[in-house]
Amino acid sequence: MNQERTMSRGIRSSRLISYDDTARSPPMAVPMRNRHPEGSSASFRNSYDPGSRKEHSMSKNIEQLLICGLCELRLTVPKMLNCQHTFCLECLEECLHKQTDRSFIGCITCGTKQLLKDPDLTVLPSNLHIDNMLQMMHPAPSLSSSLIRSPVGSYQLENNLTPTLQCSKCQTVSETTLHKCDHCMSMLCAICWLGHVDELARQVGQLEGQLKSAIEKLDHKLIDYKSRFSEINDEITACFRDKMLALQRQQTELLDSSQGILNDAVCSHELVREKIDQLLASIGRPIGGALDPVQLYLKMHKDMSVILEEVSLWGRERILFNREKLKVETIFDAPTAPTVKRSSSAKAAPKHQLHPNSSETTVAQFYKSHVYKPRLLWNHCQRPTGVGFAPWNHDGLEKPLLYVAGSECRIVFGIDKTNGHIVQKITHEELSYPQGITFDPERKELFVSDKWKHCIFVFSQEGQLLRKLCTKGDQAGQLRSPEGIAFCTGDCLFVCDTGNDRIQCLSTSDGKAHSQFGRLTKDQLIKASQTKISSRMVDLKNPTDIAVQKNASVLVLDAGNRRVKLFNKYGEQLLEFGQTGTINGQFQYPEVIGVDPAGFILIGDGGNAKILVYRPNGQFVTALGSRGDSAGKFNWISGLCVSKDWEIVISDYKNHAVQLIS
Repeated sequence: MNQERTMSRGIRSSRLISYDDTARSPPMAVPMRNRHPEGSSASFRNSYDPGSRKEHSMSKNIEQLLICGLCELRLTVPKMLNCQHTFCLECLEECLHKQTDRSFIGCITCGTKQLLKDPDLTVLPSNLHIDNMLQMMHPAPSLSSSLIRSPVGSYQLENNLTPTLQCSKCQTVSETTLHKCDHCMSMLCAICWLGHVDELARQVGQLEGQLKSAIEKLDHKLIDYKSRFSEINDEITACFRDKMLALQRQQTELLDSSQGILNDAVCSHELVREKIDQLLASIGRPIGGALDPVQLYLKMHKDMSVILEEVSLWGRERILFNREKLKVETIFDAPTAPTVKRSSSAKAAPKHQLHPNSSETTVAQFYKSHVYKPRLLWNHCQRPTGVGFAPWNHDGLEKPLLYVAGSECRIVFGIDKTNGHIVQKITHEELSYPQGITFDPERKELFVSDKWKHCIFVFSQEGQLLRKLCTKGDQAGQLRSPEGIAFCTGDCLFVCDTGNDRIQCLSTSDGKAHSQFGRLTKDQLIKASQTKISSRMVDLKNPTDIAVQKNASVLVLDAGNRRVKLFNKYGEQLLEFGQTGTINGQFQYPEVIGVDPAGFILIGDGGNAKILVYRPNGQFVTALGSRGDSAGKFNWISGLCVSKDWEIVISDYKNHAVQLIS
């Protein structure tokens, strides 16, 4: 059969299917009815009577419908194009294979081009009408014995004859397989079956009235639905109008408060200037004519000391706007040095014996019994966020630098942890709000997430901008208000896409997405499947920080749900713990997460102003710190990391300080 197809395809025919008896394709030989010997049942009709010739002519016309316009042979696996022309699946595949552009398939009959979403042509629809005719025209298998109809309508076996059946409509005895209608339980021949199908199609057409009525009903419902949404939109507009009026009143109050602080400062300035002018006038007069020149001299020195002290103290307070509380705050800096050092009488803390392979019991006992003391208090940056130790040593130093992201000054500081000196400043004109920090130890690159620019900045070890990753959006490879980031082995960078409620694994070189998991929309899932990006639906709400463990599992701080969740690299959830509350072990507003060398999990809870320590399985161990603005206390924890020596670094967003405790 394949050889016959190959020979026939040398001559192509561009024509519509013809219903004329003079079509070029030869008709299929219709099986002739058996000629029975004398003495057979008289119910069998002669094959050469007028009815038989009419049936033969109709079969010849039907055969023209079953010829492929490409190979001009009987259709095999017929597939229908949008133009309603039907061809063999094998012929269509051969035509597509010969095309250079396989994004479409052209109809050789009418020339219509059909765009293909998938090069697999088996997805094309079948022509059910032709399928039914092919099935009916196929000859029935022969048997060693046949049935002959008796005068009373029953069937009897006759040796060496093919089976004969009778059509329920035209009473024609046929050697081909009859078609059974499951609706009326009739057995019909090929010709009667076509008429029966047409009758069913006519009855289907009667459903049009019912469908039009259903459309009218559906349209009325849509009108009511739109009317309801119009009311909702009016309610939304009214609600936000009231809120905007309230915000405008609050804005006016805040501006008045800010102006009041400025007016007080101006008055204080004028008072100091008045004292200076009075003292200058006194100095301009000679003291020789005074009753007591010595007392006058001492009084001038005393007034001078008071004025100089007032000048030194004027303007030392910091005026800040608290966005969370919507309040203008005045903060007076304490005259403290940027480092906190132990007094000479204090004993040095004993060196711990912990190492990454220490047992969980040993590490848990260390956290419970060890008294952490502040070794560094660094307050040269307003509103610090992410912190981290570089995995390489800086030139001229024996230990790596501690990097701190300054959100308001838009600078990433590299400081010496031993004395708090600023060794390096990294910034860029496009850097707007640095948030999270992580490192690539092999390439010696620094990654900084920018919450307001919705992207990742990549800097070299020397502080030069190498590239930017991602843009603003909600599709794979796009970010919205990213916060925590963590580097994984290879070419993987995990990012907390906070604004999109998901975690993305991106390429460190070009920012393309490898995988994503979180609250994904239907559109995100469809586009990710088209680009072969692994995606998984997970319940995440505003994830703020992320950490990668030694076994490449990923810890996510699900701040919106007040939970900590552990995933494998494919986004499958392995562990979940945490609950809302104010007692030890519970969260109020968790912000950051860190992992120590032994795999213990540390959570920075801004609401409770504590560091919570958990075992790798999520079991609570202890809590460190308390609320306050002095050394060893916290107000709002905004950054957290643990060094390989179990030193804990905490950045405090509201105290404008970074502490190192050990």
